[in-house]
Amino acid sequence: MIEYPIPEKGQFVTLQMRTKKLFTYTKTIALNEDRPDLQFFPESGELVKELPCKVGFKSVDYNGKGKSIEGDIINGNGEVVAVFKSNQAGMGSFILTGVDKNTTYSARLNSKSDEKIAYIYPLPEVASLGNILSVVKKANEIIFTASSNYLKNDSIYIRTSCRGLVYYDIKGKLQDGILRFSLRADSLPEGIIAFTMMDNLRQPVAERLFFNEKPESRINIAISPEKDIYTQRELTRLNIKTSNNNGQSVNANLSLLVLNKEEMGQIQSTRQNILSYFLLSSDLKGEIENPGSYFNENIKSYNDLDDLLLTQGWRKYLYTKPADKENFQPESKLTISGSVNGIFSQKKRKEVELTLMTFGHHRSVQTEKTDTLGRFSFNINDEYGQKLNILLQSAGKAGENKDYTIVLDKKESPAIAFNQTLSIGKVDSVVHRLVEKDIERKKLDDTYKLSSGDIQLGEVVVEAYRMTPIRKKVMEEYGKPNLVISGKSIQEKEEKWSYGLYSVLYSKFPEITIHRFNNGRLIAQVRRGVETLVVVDGVPVNFLDYDLIPYISPGAVSSFEIIKNAKNFLQLYKEFLPPGTGSPLDVGNYGDVIAIYTYGGKGIYGAIRPKGLTQASVPVFSAPREFYAPKYEKLQNNDWYKPDLRALIHWESKVIVDSLGKASATFYNADIIGEMEVVVEAISEDGKIGYQELIYKVRKRDLKK
Repeated sequence: MIEYPIPEKGQFVTLQMRTKKLFTYTKTIALNEDRPDLQFFPESGELVKELPCKVGFKSVDYNGKGKSIEGDIINGNGEVVAVFKSNQAGMGSFILTGVDKNTTYSARLNSKSDEKIAYIYPLPEVASLGNILSVVKKANEIIFTASSNYLKNDSIYIRTSCRGLVYYDIKGKLQDGILRFSLRADSLPEGIIAFTMMDNLRQPVAERLFFNEKPESRINIAISPEKDIYTQRELTRLNIKTSNNNGQSVNANLSLLVLNKEEMGQIQSTRQNILSYFLLSSDLKGEIENPGSYFNENIKSYNDLDDLLLTQGWRKYLYTKPADKENFQPESKLTISGSVNGIFSQKKRKEVELTLMTFGHHRSVQTEKTDTLGRFSFNINDEYGQKLNILLQSAGKAGENKDYTIVLDKKESPAIAFNQTLSIGKVDSVVHRLVEKDIERKKLDDTYKLSSGDIQLGEVVVEAYRMTPIRKKVMEEYGKPNLVISGKSIQEKEEKWSYGLYSVLYSKFPEITIHRFNNGRLIAQVRRGVETLVVVDGVPVNFLDYDLIPYISPGAVSSFEIIKNAKNFLQLYKEFLPPGTGSPLDVGNYGDVIAIYTYGGKGIYGAIRPKGLTQASVPVFSAPREFYAPKYEKLQNNDWYKPDLRALIHWESKVIVDSLGKASATFYNADIIGEMEVVVEAISEDGKIGYQELIYKVRKRDLKK
């Protein structure tokens, strides 16, 4: 055994084991679960000599989650100058007065496992010169105190902004380094307000974030069930009404969520909701633990919100950093863009007129001219589904069709990155309970299936093959395909230099042999030494037209299929015998058939692209999915044998209110009795938001009925 020393102040150790078969296993272990990581965030950025300052702090455990602590602040002489205690999220604040430049300040925590052990954490160094902007709220007044130990009687500016909009630019004069003033809280919007202190040259020197609670500006949502107590699998109807603070109806879009409170209620009370996202998380960096808890009506959250903004909203001005370049710009609409090649000459640049036809739910025709670089861009209607078929026609100045090469821009999605955390923490009790309930539901479901005579199978892979009338005709005539290559696969491997179907097959699909002759002619063959014939959309291609097949547009192909040892091959060969060839008897009794299917379905002449036309399929928005919910309209006794143990009872992403601000929703309860929690979130046309919860009960059904 080899022993390695552990670093004295190490928090973690990672063990790695490799087996004889070179499999590697890694495990990270926390060396000291008791010692938290503690950071300090002075208000406005720094501790400043002789200026009173509010200091925020945040304590996290070895897994990066907030950990509650309490302790005291000591100076360089070991004297206690302040005490502090965090909330459940490990955040809090304390006040330091008479800050001395010539001493150091530290936080002292006593170990929870051993009172004789104390952990010491240094606070940031004290700056000899600096500024502090302090913000507090009293009743409906937000009171500001701007302090400076070097700008004694100078003019300063306080800028008040929210979500990028400036509401006030207030100019004032320091008196002995202090300026105090106030604003009415109801004169500012709800959410995170940034207060920036600027010198007389309008250079920012300090900043403080403050959360302005303004619940009266939200949408009021009234939820009323037809009765307070329902039974298992009973139809539940909810009536919903939206209004403003004056009682007037509000036109809004709603989302409705109904879940089992016992199993999922704790997650719902702490998860992200519409209030925490729009008013909090969208303006702060980093993960906010339990964001929904800051908007719980039963908890006074003013101090907790202020501590959150002191820590995760901490600002300190040192220098201006350049903004990171955004590789993916936001798109306001679906667009089809690209470039037209072959329109440039050495002397001048030509203008090309393009006509775009779309064949989705909303059919449209648009025309546009390319710019000086040959670029074009069309805005199209919102479409949903897999792909949208389009047709682009190019024409010159005189209006005659021109066969230009059109290259469409590929729409790339941003890369998805997962923030992986060390797997060293204890299992969360709520998650553990959910997993147990899921296992219980699955066991009951499987038991029901097996007891009712069903057979339980392992994993089954189902491959879809759409049987169209043309495919059925080809199968009956020549047999089932041995290999199917989808048109989508061919289009995905198409390069900018590709000039037709065979050019893609030649370079990307080794299953097909493409012979290239000296005169440039291309012929496809499935197996060497075996004759191959081609059928397009069920119509055999005449040997005189074989030169057209290589130039079928890959975008026009829906499927490319190979049938080896095709039935009726000799009869097909006789019918389309190439002129000047020998006897059909020389071919033999068997051969291979290539079956090409196009979106047009009109054979080889329908597949060849007319001059100046480009056909393609472009990605659009994903089709909306509907939440599945069972319907128990006419229950029979046998229906009760299979249990309904849903924890998520109902989800409706879009509920639209009428002109009176009213809406309704219906759904069926599950078999789980107890309290059900209804969550309604709302957003209006002018951006106002609302959130409301309701509890109703489900009891056991009366077996006598």
